[in-house]
Amino acid sequence: MNEYNLAVEVAKGVALGKTATDFSIQGDVDKMIRGAFLERLGVEVINYNTYRREQATVFEIIEQTISPIINDRLVETMGRFAEVRNVDWGDSLEFQIENPELYEVAVVADGTANLRRQRIESGLMPVEMKTYAIKIYDEFYRFLAGRINWASLVERVAKSYEKKIAESAYAAIYDSYNSLDAEFKFTGTYDEDELLTILARVEAAYGNAVILGTKPALAKIKPDYIGSGGKDAYNALGYLALFHGYEAIELAQSLKAQTNEFALSNTDLLILPSPSEKIIKIVHEGTAIIRDHQTEGALQFEHSFIKKAGVAVPITKQYGIVRFT
Repeated sequence: MNEYNLAVEVAKGVALGKTATDFSIQGDVDKMIRGAFLERLGVEVINYNTYRREQATVFEIIEQTISPIINDRLVETMGRFAEVRNVDWGDSLEFQIENPELYEVAVVADGTANLRRQRIESGLMPVEMKTYAIKIYDEFYRFLAGRINWASLVERVAKSYEKKIAESAYAAIYDSYNSLDAEFKFTGTYDEDELLTILARVEAAYGNAVILGTKPALAKIKPDYIGSGGKDAYNALGYLALFHGYEAIELAQSLKAQTNEFALSNTDLLILPSPSEKIIKIVHEGTAIIRDHQTEGALQFEHSFIKKAGVAVPITKQYGIVRFT
């Protein structure tokens, strides 16, 4: 593997939490990545003239790095419940949604074979694609001085996309509350029986069920039967990891960009099938695109990172939402 290909792999790894030692390399990761830029460009230093002449190649390097990172991070953070797919530019993707209903079994008299034929319809679900974009800038002198940390830049942009797409995925479920059948949703103060009933319905449909929510949402589950051991476990995690045999899984909370508003609901509990059922569908179209924006008279670099992706939740899937006030 040449220095450039190794740099791409290292950049991906850094964004996924790895360090230089995981790749058996010596020295600073960013210096190695910058060195790979020089190797690919065939120069000893990236100055303004080189950047202006080889801008397309520089962007290509970053684009080839960012797209796989975003995909890998989503698989790592949401792969338990989300199906992540990639398509080429201009392609569309429809998911085959299986109907979980069972066939009706009739009781007939001996010697009778006159039965009503049954066919359980499954469906196709398209995913609407949206364009996600980030615009960043940096001072020109930092670029000339080699002070732009390329590994950190790629990591932060990729994490920003992953965070936004994950928020969109969970928001698609939260926002579906009104479309759920009455038997699969509940709003009110803590009610253990209501929670267990919805868990049982999802379990009956798929054979299993789990509870997802932020830590404050999961903390609302406080059964009266908890003993001293259970209280210790509750205090250690901030919630019960196991509720009547059902696993509780914490969703990492975050703040919406440039605000102090929580990105995820701290009152809603999602009752989903276990990981065997990928209830969230995420599609990436093409690769990331980088565009250059030079401001007249300003010694700054401005770049837009553009990525097309779509998120959908099949309405035929049976899942529940419990909203404790």
